Amino acid sequence: MNVLIIEDDADICHLYSIWLQELDYNYVIAKTVEDGLYEYRNSLKQNSANLNNFDLIILDYDLPPKKDSSLSNKNGLYVAKEVLGLNKDQRIIFASAWPQKIFNEYMESLKCFIEILQKPFEKDLFIKMIQDTFVFDTLKKVVIDMRKNDLNSDKPTPESYVNLFELLWKLQKDTFDGRGN
Repeated sequence: MNVLIIEDDADICHLYSIWLQELDYNYVIAKTVEDGLYEYRNSLKQNSANLNNFDLIILDYDLPPKKDSSLSNKNGLYVAKEVLGLNKDQRIIFASAWPQKIFNEYMESLKCFIEILQKPFEKDLFIKMIQDTFVFDTLKKVVIDMRKNDLNSDKPTPESYVNLFELLWKLQKDTFDGRGN
């Protein structure tokens, strides 16, 4: 598995690298908005089929831009928008201490789902989440249905966001509580 980590905290990056090395996964670490987008776009350029080389992006929400950057007011949500603009099927896991905030902003701006890993988290949960694509695959189907339904209706209501957030957490809980494994 090839993973792009976009995280500015050096200690968290170190933990990710240890855990991913134990799994023999390939990874690239970017610490700013610009560096994360550069790594992702560069992966598209290097692949002749115009598909990226990353199976997964682990993205911090409170990601800073470089100093004196034109992207000074941008964060992980901006990175997600840009990446999904290039590849709407890219798997992204937001790692954040504020998952409800992320989910609400993400849904309102992209009308799409991402997986959320609430900080702090243990190694076992991190590994299980990146290896088990059940939640991602299920949410991808929901997104496709939402896109079809949105063509025939007005903007989703706040209640629908709450219901979808509850679905996400139920899927993740069921998946990580064993789901019959």
